[in-house]
Amino acid sequence: MTRHRPVFLKMNAVILILLLLIILMYTYFSRTSFHVIDSQMIDYKESQLMFLKYQIETNAERLSLSSNILVRDSSILDLQLSILTKDYYRTLDFQTHLKEKLYLQSLSSTWSNNLFVYLPAIQLVVSTELKDTYNQRLLDEAVNGKWRFQPGDSANSAYYQLFLWDPGISNAEDSSINAVFEVRFGLDNIAKTLQHYNQDSPGNSFLLTADGSAFSDVESNNGMYEEFGADLMKEGLHGDGHTNVKFNGEQVFVSYVYLPELDAYLMDYVPVSLFYKPIIDSRNLFYIGMVIIIVLGLIASYTLYLHVQRPVKMIMKGLKHFEMGDYSFRIHRSIRNEFDYMIQRFNDMGTTIQHLIQDVYEEQNRSRLATLKQLQSQINPHFLYNCLSFIAACAKVGRTDRIKDMVYHLGGYYRYITRVENQMPLLQEEIELVTHYMEIYTFRLERIDYRIDIPQAMWSEPVMRLILQPVVENAIVHGIEPKPGRGTVFVTGHQEPDWNILMVEDSGNGMTDKEIAQYLLQLDQPVMDDSSGCGLWNVHQRLKQRFGPEAGVFIQPSGKLSGLSVKLRWKRNLEGELL
Repeated sequence: MTRHRPVFLKMNAVILILLLLIILMYTYFSRTSFHVIDSQMIDYKESQLMFLKYQIETNAERLSLSSNILVRDSSILDLQLSILTKDYYRTLDFQTHLKEKLYLQSLSSTWSNNLFVYLPAIQLVVSTELKDTYNQRLLDEAVNGKWRFQPGDSANSAYYQLFLWDPGISNAEDSSINAVFEVRFGLDNIAKTLQHYNQDSPGNSFLLTADGSAFSDVESNNGMYEEFGADLMKEGLHGDGHTNVKFNGEQVFVSYVYLPELDAYLMDYVPVSLFYKPIIDSRNLFYIGMVIIIVLGLIASYTLYLHVQRPVKMIMKGLKHFEMGDYSFRIHRSIRNEFDYMIQRFNDMGTTIQHLIQDVYEEQNRSRLATLKQLQSQINPHFLYNCLSFIAACAKVGRTDRIKDMVYHLGGYYRYITRVENQMPLLQEEIELVTHYMEIYTFRLERIDYRIDIPQAMWSEPVMRLILQPVVENAIVHGIEPKPGRGTVFVTGHQEPDWNILMVEDSGNGMTDKEIAQYLLQLDQPVMDDSSGCGLWNVHQRLKQRFGPEAGVFIQPSGKLSGLSVKLRWKRNLEGELL
C-alpha cells in the first residue's frame, strides 16, 4: 500500500520553502548592494586620493621651481665677485640682498619652507634660517634633483629636502660647481593638507614614507599608523590600489596612491561598517523579523497540529483498528473544538458496528449449531434402523454374543453423538467414536478390515465434533460396499508445525482426476449440492469456517490402497490458544 504523506506536512514544507526562497532572494539583493557600494567606494576614494596627490605634488613642484629661479638670479654671481675682490662692504650688501630674495621666494609658496644657497668655492651658505652654518658633509651626501626624506630629531622636525646644482650637470665633488640650492619643507605642511582632506572625507588618512615613517593630522596617531603601515608593506604595496584588512579590531577599506616625487604612499582607510551600516541594520532587522515570523509560524503550526492534525490522526488510527477487525477501539480524548462531535460520532459508529457484528456472529453460530443438529438427526435414524435390523436377525438365530457386542458399541456410539454441549472434544473421543462405528459395521458387513494408526501425541488435540466419522462412513458406503470382495479402511494421522492431519484411505474403486477436481469444486460451494453428499460437504465447510481457507477436506488417489485418500486438515492447539 502506498504511504501517503499528511497534508499538514506538505503545507509546512511549502511554507518553509517559500521562507527559504525569500531569505535567499534577500541575501542575494543584499550582497548585490554590498558589491555596488564597494565599487562606488573604490571610485570615490580613488578620485579623492588622486586630488590629494595632485595638491601635494603641485606644492612640491612649485618649491622645486623656486630653486630653478634662484639658479638664474644674478645676485649670486655678484656675491661671489665681491668676495673674490674682497669688497666686504658690497659682500654684506649682496648677501643681505640675496637673503631678502630667499625670504620673498619662500613666502610666495603656500607651504612653509626654507631655502638655502651654498657657495662651495668660498664655503658660504645663505638661507632663510637664522642658523645657516655651512656643512660640506651635507652636500657630499646630497642627490641632485631628487626629494629625500629626513626624519629629523622628532616628528615636528621631519622634512623633505631637494638639492639642485648650478650648473646642473655638475655634482658636489666637482670643482666647477658655482652654487648648490636646497629647498626644505616640513611634514607639518602635509599634516595640514591631510587635516583639510579628512574634514570633507569619511575615514582617516596618513602619509607613509619609504622607510616606514607615518605622518597624519594628529601627531599622537603616528605610532599606530607606522605599525599599520608596516603590516601593509609586508603584504605588498604596488602603485595605486585598495584592499580590505583588519585594523584596531575592525574591518577597514584601505585605498592608497604612490607619490613618486616623494617616494611615499598616501593612505586612506574607512571602516567598512561606516558604509555598510544602513544595509547591515536593515538586513539584521529583516532577519529578526524572519525569526519572529518563523517562531510565530511554528506556534501556529503546533496549534494547528493540536487542534486539527492530531484529531485526524486519532480518527485514522481508529479506522485502521476497524480495518484490522478491532471494533472495540474507542477514542477517549477531548479536543474541545468541532472535532469533538466527529470523535463522538466515531465512537457511536464503532459501538453500533460492534453490536451488529456480534449479533451476526451469534446468529451464524446458532445457524451452524442448528445445521449440525439437523445433520445429526439425518444421520442417526438411518444408521439406527440398520443396527436394529441386525440385532433382530441375531436374536432369531440366537447369537446373543453378537447382540451384546452390538449393543455395547451402539450405546457408545449414541452416547457420544447425542451430547452436543461440548462442540470441541479431544481427538481421542472422535477416535473412540470411529472405533465403535467400525466395529458396528464389521458386524453388519463382515468383509471389512480397518486399522487406526494415530500417534498418542495427537489424541489430546481439540477437534470439532463429527469430522472423522462422516469421512469413514463415506469411505465404506461409496468405496467398500459397491466393490465385491473384502475391503480395507486405513485411518492414519500426523502433525505438521502448525497443522493436524488425518488421512482416511479405502480400497474401493476410487475416482479419476477429473472426477476428483469436480468433486472438490462442489465441496467449496456455499450451498450443499445433492450430488456432493452432505457428510463431506458439512465437514469441509465447518473446518473452513473455523480454521480458515487453508483448512478443510482434500481428496486425492490413495498411495497405499486402490481407492481414495481423504485428508482432514485443521490448526494445532499451540500453547493452549483458544480455537
